[in-house]
Amino acid sequence: MGFNKSLLLAIVSLSSLFLSTHANIGALSPSQSQIPTIDTNILNLASNLIRRTFKASPEILEFCKGTENPTLCSETIAPHIQGPFDPIKALEVEMKATLNQSLKVTEFISDALANPNTDKRARGALSICKSQYKSIKGTIKEALELLEQQNVVDAYYKFSSVLSDQSTCEDAFAESPGVTIPFAEDSIGVLDLGGNCLAIMDGMVTSRVHSLLV
Repeated sequence: MGFNKSLLLAIVSLSSLFLSTHANIGALSPSQSQIPTIDTNILNLASNLIRRTFKASPEILEFCKGTENPTLCSETIAPHIQGPFDPIKALEVEMKATLNQSLKVTEFISDALANPNTDKRARGALSICKSQYKSIKGTIKEALELLEQQNVVDAYYKFSSVLSDQSTCEDAFAESPGVTIPFAEDSIGVLDLGGNCLAIMDGMVTSRVHSLLV
């Protein structure tokens, strides 16, 4: 019940924030150069509100401590874990977040390839990235199926190729003269989230092996 109230409060507050800001935009008719600043402020305020509404528990903070990006890890997981902490559920949340981020990149790549105005020099790299992100999507889905079976070991080895595929995509742009990767920030998101997942699973597998040896 407390979770539902918190969620409702966040939604209502964010709605009020967006309505208020858009009303101000209409009244002031700002120049185009002002609009990105306003949009950035909205996103920052929304992010801060969500952070306060879904504060990470000590268990989540401890769970994320050894990851590549502990802050991102805890902020990703906290809204989805209410009640007793379940490490498998927390890992599932982080893996699904990685999948969603990869789908975002996939959509960008598809749109860029379909756009006739896309720089011809970038098309080769985009095609490579399209193939790599198709692989990433399939890999994460298979790893999630293994996780549903509580098979963390095989999920770990399956998931390990995600970062390799992400790196191959970035390398394709690095090796293309005159072009830069147009979705650099989103690509870093895949790297950070995927790195978090691998660090979590590595810890689980190591703990499992240690318990068998003791």
